[in-house]
This record gives sequence, structure tokens and C-alpha cells, in this order.
Amino acid sequence: LLKRASHVRGELKTKMRPLMASFHGFHSSNSMEVIRSNQDLAERLKIGSIFVFKDPSSKSGIYKTELLQQGINGMWFLNRSDEGVIYHKYFDPIPIKTIALVLTAVSRFSNSYFQLDDTDNIL
Repeated sequence: LLKRASHVRGELKTKMRPLMASFHGFHSSNSMEVIRSNQDLAERLKIGSIFVFKDPSSKSGIYKTELLQQGINGMWFLNRSDEGVIYHKYFDPIPIKTIALVLTAVSRFSNSYFQLDDTDNIL
């Protein structure tokens, strides 16, 4: 189980990165203006953990953000051989630990967004 946990975290990080970028409007660039904009956006998302809300401006719909649903779907329900489909009884309802894992990935993404990738672009 512990060996699988490391794999799950890595896979989730890989799948959440493009979702986070498109969902919240992060951009990949070496431009200092874009980098600062991304940093400001990440800081705003972390204030009060507004990334967990369906409507961050009014802080309504806690844990109902479409990003959370897309992350869970992409990670465990994308095709018939995924764990959520095969072991559906363990995902009905979605366990709180699963929701926490996805939200932790989102939070960590915001913290580590500004690392260089293989092409020296800011992700």
C-alpha cells in the first residue's frame, strides 16, 4: 500500500497540473510580467483557501469546485480500467481522504508552480 501511495501522489500531481493551469488561468512563460501575474494568482488562491469554493469571490459552495470533480474524474474514473470504476463501492460516496488528497495536490501546486520545467519555462 505504501508503494502505491507514492505512485498515486505522483500521478495525481501530473494530472492536476494542467487542470489547475487551465482552470485558474496560470500561464507558462519566461516573461517576468507573466511570472509575477502567476505568483499573484497563486497567492490570492491560497488566502482563505479560496480554491476549495465553487464561487471563490463569495466563498460559497465549499468543496463543490469543478476543479475538484475534474481531478477526481481524471484520476480515478477516466476509463473502465481505472480504480474508481473497478472498485466503485469504495468511491460511493467519495471518501473524505480522497477529497483531501486532491485538494492537497491543488494547494501544493500553487506553492510549487514557479519551478522551471525541462524546457526552462515557468510552469
